[in-house]
Amino acid sequence: MRDRVVLTTKFSNNVESGNPNAGGNGRKNMMRAVEASLRRLRTDYIDLYLLHTWDRITPAEEVVRTFDDLVRAGKIRYAGLSDVPGWYAGRAQTYAEAHALTPLINLQLQYSLIERNIEPEFVPLAQTLGLGITAWSPLGMGLLSGKYRPSEGGGTGEGRLTQKGPGPGSGLFTEHNWRVVAALEEVAQEVGRSMAQVALNWAATQPGLASVIIGASKVSQLEDNLAALDFELPAGLRQRLNTVSARTPPFPYPMFTDAYQSRILNAGSSVGDKPAGYAPPVWMEKPSTGG
Repeated sequence: MRDRVVLTTKFSNNVESGNPNAGGNGRKNMMRAVEASLRRLRTDYIDLYLLHTWDRITPAEEVVRTFDDLVRAGKIRYAGLSDVPGWYAGRAQTYAEAHALTPLINLQLQYSLIERNIEPEFVPLAQTLGLGITAWSPLGMGLLSGKYRPSEGGGTGEGRLTQKGPGPGSGLFTEHNWRVVAALEEVAQEVGRSMAQVALNWAATQPGLASVIIGASKVSQLEDNLAALDFELPAGLRQRLNTVSARTPPFPYPMFTDAYQSRILNAGSSVGDKPAGYAPPVWMEKPSTGG
C-alpha cells in the first residue's frame, strides 16, 4: 500500500528543548530530522521532503548538497522549500542545476485571495526554474471559508480568527479583505457553490500553482473541499475575484508593466541613448495577440 501514498513532511523547527543541534537547516539537523521522521512515520522513505522555513544561517549550497545525499541514499525521493526568500530559492535551484545535484521540485508558500504577495516574484521564479507551488492557507486562515462576516466590532464568525491577538490569523479583519469576502460570496452564489469551494478553486487554478493544502475538522468540510475542482469558474467571475483581491505590487514590479516597458522598447522612444526612429530587434517585439 505504501506505493499508493505520496508522503511529505518537513524539517527546520527545533523539537528538542535545550538542544541547539536539533533545529535549523544545517546538515546535522537535516540528517537527524529525516531519520526521526522515518521512525515516526514507520516508512523506509519520504516522497517529498521540505525545508520548513529559512533559518537565516544555513547556506543554500549546504541544504542542496544534503538533499542530494538523502536522495542518493534512498531516504527521500524529492526535495523542496517552504517559506523562504525568492533569492534563496533561486540560489538553491541554480546551484543544483550547475552541479548536477537533485533539483528542487516544490515551493510551499502562503497564497489565497487575501494573500497574493507571491505573484510578482515567486510565480515567475517557479515557472522559470521548474518548481511547482503548493499553497498553504488557501482559505486565508479561514476568512474565506464562509464563516465570517463584517460587523461593528470589525468582524464576527464561528471560527477562531480575532481582530487582535498573536498568531498569523490576527489582523485579517480589514476593509480590503471584507470586500474580497463580499465578492467571493456573490460569485459563490452565482455558480451555486460554497465560498470555500470557490476560494480553493481560484487558488488551485492560478498560474504556477501545482496544489493547495486543505484542512478540515469535520468530514463534511473535507468533502466540501475535495469538490472544489469539480467545476470551472467562468472567466468573468474569475476576473471579478482577481480585481477585488488585487494589490499594488511592491517596487520594482510596477516598472515591468507593458506601459512602462514601452518606454524602453517601442520604436521612436526617447528614453536612454536610442536615436530617433530606433526599432528593437524582432525577437524583442511583443507577440501579436490578433487573429
